[in-house]
Amino acid sequence: MEKKFAYNLSKAVCFTLERKKIDGGFGATPKLPATLEDTFHALRILEAVERYCGLSKDVKFDKNLHSDFLLRFIEKRPNLGMKSAFQLIWCMKRCSLSAKAQKFAKKHYLSLRPQSTVGLYYALNISKLLDLTPPFRYSREELSKIVTFKGILFRRWMAIFIDKMTGGRLIDQNKAAIWISKCQNYDGGYGFLPGSTSYLENTHFALHALEFLNERPHDRENITRFVIGCQTKKGGFSRRADAAPFLDATWHGVASLILITDNNDLLRLAP
Repeated sequence: MEKKFAYNLSKAVCFTLERKKIDGGFGATPKLPATLEDTFHALRILEAVERYCGLSKDVKFDKNLHSDFLLRFIEKRPNLGMKSAFQLIWCMKRCSLSAKAQKFAKKHYLSLRPQSTVGLYYALNISKLLDLTPPFRYSREELSKIVTFKGILFRRWMAIFIDKMTGGRLIDQNKAAIWISKCQNYDGGYGFLPGSTSYLENTHFALHALEFLNERPHDRENITRFVIGCQTKKGGFSRRADAAPFLDATWHGVASLILITDNNDLLRLAP
């Protein structure tokens, strides 16, 4: 029996593969050069679809080619921000470079003691990805100063993730779920804040956050309409129905469709 949304996901895979480069990376468009961020989103799309409903027989994962791209990237830019470091390490693990990823993470990132929500969020994701115990320790008072349930939806998703990863009690989960639900609009999507315009990335963050809070989103049918409405004729997704498709938005669309089906075990790490 064909999995739900299999057709939509296969179109997204075709869109993604059109952006694959001969050097093993992926670019924003078929004509632009490869970037780490686009490669990260492309590999996440392919992995998620493969695990959820499988890829067609003509789609092959060229691990060696992608590995070469990642290793060349490390040689050129060893110093990255936490977000880019997480993206690189995720790609390395996907390409069976776990040992090199651990060495890279320990040398450059897990020796740090992040003092911001963003830094701590990605540091915890790196540790979880590599099955490592975070080397840094914080008191409950220190964490409460770093992590607050404030700002736009993505920031609040980070707070929910950190709270879950550090044993809870940093945020009121019931209030968090209510706030996220208030970000949902009549079109089914979610905005940065309650009452703001719906965007696909916020819808992904909201679905992920509600899953972490063990809450079900309201009106899944309307959410589905919004997400599918963001998919273009080319197969890629855009942030909104009237925008151009890119790999980051396509990742958010693919992840959202899979989350709607309750296959949440596929998506336990950072969006």
